Amino acid sequence: MFNVQEQKVDDKNEHHDGMLVFDIMNSVGLEEQDGNFICKRIGVQGKSQNRPLKVTFSSKSIAFELLVKSKKLKDTVKFSNVFVVPDRNREERVEHKKLVALLRAKRAENPEKRFYIWNKSIRSSD
Repeated sequence: MFNVQEQKVDDKNEHHDGMLVFDIMNSVGLEEQDGNFICKRIGVQGKSQNRPLKVTFSSKSIAFELLVKSKKLKDTVKFSNVFVVPDRNREERVEHKKLVALLRAKRAENPEKRFYIWNKSIRSSD
């Protein structure tokens, strides 16, 4: 998860990130999964940026459901700038970047069609 507000330095609540994940899950309409996930911040804490929040769920179905419903976050006030992406290794990131470039090219060629990425391939709704 990116752009999730980080805990203030003087705040001593050790469950801050977990409570934010609960709030995000409730915002998209998921049932609370108490204790079924682990939160961890990635990187070195800076002064001006929020570090990515890595959330590991005990079930792949919960993670997939959150990814599917994460589009609803843009309609909320509190989490409108938060976005959720799957955890990818280096090869998967390179492959996905190539797919996105190809997707943009196809959209530029045929602006009247709707193209999207599904299952590591580009598809059209027409």
